[in-house]
This record gives sequence, structure tokens and C-alpha cells, in this order.
Amino acid sequence: MLILLHHNISVCAQKVRMALDEKELEWVGREIDLMKQEHLSPEFLKINPRGLVPVLIHNDIPICESTVILEYIEDVFPDRSLRPASPVARAKMRAWTKIPDEGLHVACASVTYAAAFVHQLRSNHDKQEWEDRLKKLPDRSRAERQRQIVELEFNAPFVKDAVLLHDKTLKEMEAVLSSQEWLAGSEFTLADIALVPYVTRLARLGLEGMWAHRPNVAKWLAAMQARPSFDTAFTAFQSNAYDDELKKHGIDVWPQVKHLLET
Repeated sequence: MLILLHHNISVCAQKVRMALDEKELEWVGREIDLMKQEHLSPEFLKINPRGLVPVLIHNDIPICESTVILEYIEDVFPDRSLRPASPVARAKMRAWTKIPDEGLHVACASVTYAAAFVHQLRSNHDKQEWEDRLKKLPDRSRAERQRQIVELEFNAPFVKDAVLLHDKTLKEMEAVLSSQEWLAGSEFTLADIALVPYVTRLARLGLEGMWAHRPNVAKWLAAMQARPSFDTAFTAFQSNAYDDELKKHGIDVWPQVKHLLET
């Protein structure tokens, strides 16, 4: 049995859900409520000491880290492969799947917290509760980033770099997609699954302006959204206490992000 410990709008959970659904694998989901700090409970920390979702449990063995989970799924369930057969294409695929782990994921968290989550956390925690929450985070650098964003929002010194890293990634995607349909070549692969949650997050925050001049990224995103797995892995899981759908609520943070891109 496959059990996925996840959160509804976690970008890392989204890519794992999409891979599972693309491969038509049956799985049982158990949502971990991040606002209620279930990921920092002693029970969850025994499963993943880093206090992060998702975690895939297969035959009672926990597999952590979303990029590792994607590869694990491919190794154990090779049917409907999401890895290209060509070694060159497979290398290109893995180069894309590394991008979130090498900085884009942290950058996504920074932009999302500054744009949306900071206000939601303030609404759900008083100052002492917030301090207690930060103390529980196993990753101290993550805790410090969150502390600065709560205090400074878009003025936190690293948020501009986070915006610029998204812009750099979108620029690289635009260049590659100008000559091929998918990120690793002619086949839909884990590369596309690994990146789509981050572009989707920008769209939910109302930041489509970041690819307004990048038609190939827009075309790729539309193709991703047209896949049945997008609905089952993304759309079916609505926001709850953590809500990234600023565009839906008419909240406009694009001027602030545009300013960071231009200065």
C-alpha cells in the first residue's frame, strides 16, 4: 500500500501527487495540517525528523524528500515511465528536477510567505505562539527566514533574490521550450512534473506577469493544466488555512514583485 502524508497546497506534495496519478497508482492520502503544526509533532518528527511533507510510506517504510520520492516511484513501479529512455534525455530531466532542491524551493517559500502566508500566520498565531512555532522548526535557517519575512515582508533582504531566481528559471524554460514541447525533450517527464508546482504557485499568487513576454512558458503551462493529473493533483486539493490563491481573492502583489524585477 502507498500512503502519502501530504498537505493540500504544498508544492512538493503536488508534484508527488501528479506523478502518482500519471502512473495510475492507487494511494491513500493523509493530510498533515501545517497551520496546526502537525508536521512538528513528535509523532511526525519520528517519521521525518526534518518536519517536512510529503512523505511516501510504502510497505511501512517512509520515503522522504519529494525528488527522491519521484525517483523511488519510478524504480519500484516502472510501468508508464516518466523517465525518458535516452541517457541524454534522462540527464536533462534530472538537471531540471534538481533546480527546486538547489534553491528554487526556498525561493518559492520566500515569495509565498511575503505575498500570502505571512498575513495568514499572523491571523492564526499571537506573538508568543509564533515564537514557539519558530523554536520548533528543525531547520534554523528556515526559521530565521520566516522571522524576517513576518517582520519585513517583501523588504526582507533575500526576497528580491528569490524573485530573481524565479525569473532566471522562467528565462531558461522559455529558451528550452522554444525548440521542444517538454522540458527534457519530446517526452513528458519528471522534469515537467518537478517544475509545474512552482509556476502554478506564481499563477495562484497573481504573478503571471513574470511570463507575459514568454509565450513558450505560457503554452507549456496550458499543456500541463490540460492533463487529467493536474486536476486530480492540484485542482482537487483546495486551499484551507494556508491559502495561496491571492488572484482568486483579488489581492494584487504583482506591483511589488514587478518593482523587485526592475530595480
